[in-house]
Amino acid sequence: MKKVTLSLLAVALVSVGCNTYKKSDTTVALEGTKWKLVELRGKPVSKTEMGKDVYLQLDQKEHRVSGFSGCNGFGGTYTLKDGNRIELSQMMGTLMACPDLETETAFLEVLRTVDNYNHNGKTLQLNKARMAPLAKFEAVK
Repeated sequence: MKKVTLSLLAVALVSVGCNTYKKSDTTVALEGTKWKLVELRGKPVSKTEMGKDVYLQLDQKEHRVSGFSGCNGFGGTYTLKDGNRIELSQMMGTLMACPDLETETAFLEVLRTVDNYNHNGKTLQLNKARMAPLAKFEAVK
């Protein structure tokens, strides 16, 4: 009887350990992750006419932000501060001409105005003050 009880306890402990591992495996770091834009100013965002996702990445080593804004690539620097505050600066981009620049223009304006973020290990939100999130992202696997 004692053997069965110990076996069940061992199975329970292994199960708990596996679940914990799976949960931690699905979280990603803020820096070093490719973040795909899924919502901009409360509206869903899909792939561009070129079939690409709008995204950004934060390079921890160089403190550089880079990405694709819908038509053009962009880059700049970033600083993370206490209280989930972020500052994007020295932003620049390529100057390709595309038929639809609506999403790109709105996205780049958001990047110029954000001052804080929320990151839960699966999603990233960029915000201005206490307003609703201006941009929502999902980690790309």
